[in-house]
Amino acid sequence: MKKSVVQLLHLCYWFLYQCLFTFIFMLSRNVASADLSDWEDWLTLLTIATITGAASFYAFYSWLVPRYLTAGRISAFVRSGLLAITGLALAATVAVSLIFTLFIYVLFEKLDFFLLTFKDNVWLISGFALLAAANAFIGTVFKGFITWYDDRKEKEALISGKLRTELALLKAQINPHFLFNTLNNIDVLIEHNPSAASLYLNKLSDLLRYILYEIQPDWIPLSRELEYIKKYIDVQKIRTSNDEFVSIEINGPIDGIMIAPMVLVPFIENAFKHTTNKRNAGSIRISITVTDDQIHFQCINVVGRKLSEAPEKPSGLGNGLLKQRIALLYKDTHRLTLQETVNEYVVNLYLPIKVHELSAY
Repeated sequence: MKKSVVQLLHLCYWFLYQCLFTFIFMLSRNVASADLSDWEDWLTLLTIATITGAASFYAFYSWLVPRYLTAGRISAFVRSGLLAITGLALAATVAVSLIFTLFIYVLFEKLDFFLLTFKDNVWLISGFALLAAANAFIGTVFKGFITWYDDRKEKEALISGKLRTELALLKAQINPHFLFNTLNNIDVLIEHNPSAASLYLNKLSDLLRYILYEIQPDWIPLSRELEYIKKYIDVQKIRTSNDEFVSIEINGPIDGIMIAPMVLVPFIENAFKHTTNKRNAGSIRISITVTDDQIHFQCINVVGRKLSEAPEKPSGLGNGLLKQRIALLYKDTHRLTLQETVNEYVVNLYLPIKVHELSAY
């Protein structure tokens, strides 16, 4: 939700809050036994009630709801909320007592501690507690509604970005150029090495099946993504006589780790598209390292430009779209750096660990 809209909602609420208190006071003046008939007394209580209500409202809105309720810590939320309401009620009662004691002393030069009147204290504490509880409830509703609205918009953006990315991935992978080159190489192998041709054809079939049917869930096992990457590299190797031009290294445990589908693959595809010399060993170097709390993906490909040449912008699946999708999926928990030098293009992506139980698998 836009910041200006949120601010307008807050202003409207506090305006209505003041109007309601003023209306109640005007009604109370018509009662013969009204304790608060002077505007000065009412203004004092209104000020303290507003401060108490605002403190309760924003304690829940800005702190308790995001920290406990949103995280599912219901018992901690209830305990902290009751403690906050009680504390605010006591603080407001003390403030009223001290203010009225000060007024009495200034006007009548009499030191009469309003704070020590038990009956008045009970009424004040009860009233301020109800006031704080009401504002706590409204603050919780406000925050819940804004969070729900933002989550809904974020999910819509995520779905839209995911669909756009999947469409771009399909266009990048399943295109006549890719299929023609791969099938043509397999066709050559059929005559000379039928078993190898069959193996590559099965791998190509697995790649297409994975793209078409297996990337629908939001999260998939990291092992499946790595299996796809290995098969993709094998299919690419058929197009060159040098098997050493690409290397892949996987470190750390991968079982039970989840990842968003097709997050790593586009960077590898771009590396194959833009590597200038596949005859040299190590033209493309890929590493995936899994630690206790993160996945580190690195992809380095040689671009082999001359010093006088300006860097070219990579084509294919755009880096902007990739960044947008990763940001939607991982929010602020990831780190992506793209470095382009004269001779190399380096991708470093750090993703947080997601465990198996978060997925439908």
